[in-house]
Amino acid sequence: MSAGIGIWAAIGAWSLLAAHATWTDLRSAIISRRACWAAGIAIASLLGCSTIALGEPGRCLRTLASTAAIAAVTEIAYRIRPNAIGYGDIRLIIVNSLLLSWWGPAWPWWALAAGAVAAWPRAFMVTLRKGRGATVRCAPALALGTALTLRTRLATVGPVP
Repeated sequence: MSAGIGIWAAIGAWSLLAAHATWTDLRSAIISRRACWAAGIAIASLLGCSTIALGEPGRCLRTLASTAAIAAVTEIAYRIRPNAIGYGDIRLIIVNSLLLSWWGPAWPWWALAAGAVAAWPRAFMVTLRKGRGATVRCAPALALGTALTLRTRLATVGPVP
């Protein structure tokens, strides 16, 4: 398998997860644990095969380390204020980070920032209508932020750096 095919397949797996998570979060306020972990395993496997095809085993370790950093920060944020974000959103952030970490440690942070910016208008409106305790569906914004970051990355360099 060529590295490009593995990367495009990982992007495809993420796209399916993003569509599923957005739909289920908007419909029933749930982001499936099974869907997140199945997509995460598929993405990790495909990117692992791509590192082998490229002959760069260190890239796999950098990808995992970068994803672990995001996972640690989001886990700490969740433990400090568990009512602020759902754990399904945390799982989605981790899978998003796994995909984007392939291209470097800064890309997942850009996606998280873009997702937060995308969530602000909706969060502002929900807060005005229902007060500070209202819940905001974050999966659509997180998926949009990741998609925009991914599109920016692919447009500038392409799938294989």
